Amino acid sequence: MNVIRTLTLITTLPLVLASPGINHASCPTEPIQAEEGDDVTLQCHVDHSVNLTKYTLDFTRADLSKKIVHAYRHGKDDPDPQMSEYRGRTTLIHADLSRGNMTLLISSVQMSDTGQYRCFVLDLAASCTIVLNVGESAGLNSKFTSLKSHTVKKFVPKSDGCDLKKCLFLI
Repeated sequence: MNVIRTLTLITTLPLVLASPGINHASCPTEPIQAEEGDDVTLQCHVDHSVNLTKYTLDFTRADLSKKIVHAYRHGKDDPDPQMSEYRGRTTLIHADLSRGNMTLLISSVQMSDTGQYRCFVLDLAASCTIVLNVGESAGLNSKFTSLKSHTVKKFVPKSDGCDLKKCLFLI
């Protein structure tokens, strides 16, 4: 009888260890589109009940031999391993860590920031990848493609703070 219980435990243990749950991170599936100079938010999510403040966290460039974009160690940001191209341009939102979110702000993105970003929680072996595309005018081109067949005679901003990115009127 003990042999059967032992075999059952041995055969089911790999299923328990490999099952999704806390060791799973999720990222947006669609690429993030940004214009050069924009500020961009990259966000990965682990289970909301996991407080990530005590974990080792990395955002890396998966397409650049996993070079570090931002590192978080021992409850604080660690600038030492960070790529020089990102120094002074990244901010990890610490308040989100207690809710299982890794939120990284990259300020003033450049064309060279285009690529694959991997967020990784070392202690949980949880990771996922985010694709960022930076273009000279990626946002405006994609937002207004449906207007190609119309003639825009004049842009009229409304008095309620409407701007070119929010409102376009045909007169």
